Amino acid sequence: MSRPRVLPVLALAVLALLSSCSGGGDTPLPTATVTAPAATVTAEPTAAPTSAGCVPAGDGVPGGAQSITTLDLDGDGGDDQLWIADDGADRTLGVTTASGATFTHPIDLAGPAGATAFALRPAPGDPGLVLLSDNRVADLLMVQGCALVAVTDAEGRPWQFDLGFAGNGTGVGCVDLTGDGQPDLAGLNADPDTGTVERTQITLTGTVAAAGTRDQVTPGAQDDTAHAITCGDRTMDADGVREAQG
Repeated sequence: MSRPRVLPVLALAVLALLSSCSGGGDTPLPTATVTAPAATVTAEPTAAPTSAGCVPAGDGVPGGAQSITTLDLDGDGGDDQLWIADDGADRTLGVTTASGATFTHPIDLAGPAGATAFALRPAPGDPGLVLLSDNRVADLLMVQGCALVAVTDAEGRPWQFDLGFAGNGTGVGCVDLTGDGQPDLAGLNADPDTGTVERTQITLTGTVAAAGTRDQVTPGAQDDTAHAITCGDRTMDADGVREAQG
């Protein structure tokens, strides 16, 4: 077995102690100098929105695009523009903020009804969200770092709400499912046989979604919204944007 190595600083300290004990005069003890490692500083992403909004970038709303003034998605307090464009080659969903930033996401939904988009923020502290739908399913996107980012499940698959196409859901809404007084993003599934609606909270950890608290209600006024995309008093039909139909 090899002998343990003695660190130089420890050796100096032992010599100094022996010298002091021997009474060998007034020679001052050596002083060990310890240099702390330099701190590592991680810079924050420069693309993140500030109180002034996202940095102006992009070309704005394209000519010929279908657009609507919608809620503040980047957190600067100003209303933003939500738009859908089709240049014949590519279909694009876009957001142009009040500060002049534009960010986009490709549309790859294939439903024959065309694409619609709806911006929402279920509770004041929630991130800005966009639902992109073809009337069969709705993809969930998040405004993060001045970009439109696809929300996924834990396995990395795009998070989609069923809108009656696969039998797993019929709508999307914003309801308080946790009892904290704040609306939660929820998937809705109306059962025509029982007249009940199952409501499932959708939790977000960054851009990863998961099913949370569930309940079941026999709706009154909610019956109209169980087969639609809504959030509070805002609806896809009244407050969303629809792709132009040729």
